Amino acid sequence: MTQGGIEIERKYRLAAAPDPELLAAHGAAAYRMEQVYLVEPPAGRRVRRIELPDGHIERRFTQKVHVRALVREELEHEIDDAEYAALLAEADPARQPIRKVRYKVRHGEQWLEIDVFDQPADLVVVEVELRDEDEAVVLPDWLGEHREVSTDPRYMNANLARVGAEPPPY
Repeated sequence: MTQGGIEIERKYRLAAAPDPELLAAHGAAAYRMEQVYLVEPPAGRRVRRIELPDGHIERRFTQKVHVRALVREELEHEIDDAEYAALLAEADPARQPIRKVRYKVRHGEQWLEIDVFDQPADLVVVEVELRDEDEAVVLPDWLGEHREVSTDPRYMNANLARVGAEPPPY
């Protein structure tokens, strides 16, 4: 089933990864992900392999188109092993796979997606999906020191995947 729509999100860089025990205490579920960006055109295509908390594997195809600062149009659907393998043949050689653990945790009416990257090491980013661009975000104190990077293109996963790319120091 294809899911499509508008994605509105704010993004924050954390100074350090929260302790896994602390995340578990707040009900966070962990998802191990590998995402591979595909050659363009069309722009913004990727595939993801996701290990779910119950151990099952899911594969997804996503295409995103930038609309404005915090807004993207997103088309996404689950794919099977054969389609995943075929799409991997279109991997962009100028980009390396992104590997990370995503912790999903509810905070009030919002969901936090805390990405702890394998590479670049020590990079931790929190994404908060919003209902509209003016929705307020108040991160919980237990996440520690953070700064907003929503409009900084260096923190877009597609740019982090570029060979040799590094986010700026915290």
